[in-house]
Amino acid sequence: MTQRIAILSRNSSLHSVKRFMEEASSKKVACDVISPLDCQLVIDGEKSHILHGSQILEPYDVVLPRIGTSITAYGLAVVKHFESLSRHVVNHSQAIAQSRDKLRCLQVLTDAGVKVPRTVLVRNSRNLNAALQAVGQPPVILKILQGTQGVGVMLAHTPVAIGSVIDTLRGLGQDVLVQQFLVKGAGKDYRAFVVGDEVVAAMERVAPEGEFRSNIHRGGEGRALSLPQEFQKAAVRAAQILGLQIAGVDLMWGDQGEPVVIEVNSSPGFQGIEKATGANIAGFVLDHLIKQAKKPKPR
Repeated sequence: MTQRIAILSRNSSLHSVKRFMEEASSKKVACDVISPLDCQLVIDGEKSHILHGSQILEPYDVVLPRIGTSITAYGLAVVKHFESLSRHVVNHSQAIAQSRDKLRCLQVLTDAGVKVPRTVLVRNSRNLNAALQAVGQPPVILKILQGTQGVGVMLAHTPVAIGSVIDTLRGLGQDVLVQQFLVKGAGKDYRAFVVGDEVVAAMERVAPEGEFRSNIHRGGEGRALSLPQEFQKAAVRAAQILGLQIAGVDLMWGDQGEPVVIEVNSSPGFQGIEKATGANIAGFVLDHLIKQAKKPKPR
């Protein structure tokens, strides 16, 4: 029987979505792109269903959420609804929520013993000296909780500058993470693309001159590399701890020469890593979805 796969994305022209559809076509798998914003969630006290337009959606074998940060709240509600109606959802709403909140992500990883940068959540600059004693002296990284693709990430070199940024962001309603600046890995990091229980591709991302952020969207250059085994194990473990079957895990060298998990992305783009490595990321993901679709619905 042909498996039915749904991709939850509000933009069918995205590189990732187009690649998924190409792979689905080549594998002769029925695959629909559904905008979560076009879904109306119905609960009548006995059962749930989803209206897409005026039609009730039939259950899918597997659903792949690609929820943008701008619609996180509504998107997660849609994903949660699909979890009760579909056989499998990759990734689950709880896993997406945990990874999307930078502090919560670090809390969960730290509780499981995964090495992450020293980090302090601050609400104002009044006790800044105590925060700096916890993370280390400047320079430090400042991050807002919901930023993505390097947006909302800053490098500050003096206590005065740090305090000014914190108070400015707080005035805009943002809480701030003050984070250790990893000198050993400054200006570059590793992106590991995890599917299931393995790293299917990895690249080194190098920041452009004068920039500390290595994100491809910020002008960083992606280079293929053979990721050390210790980094692969850290990436897979981080994804599994958060409950993610598909994840982009960003790592850096710690000051003691150990892998440190910086962030985990539950809906990672892969145009840059496919270009850098030549790996068929979309194919790996589709193969995983097809494998999941053949399994019975978990209890």
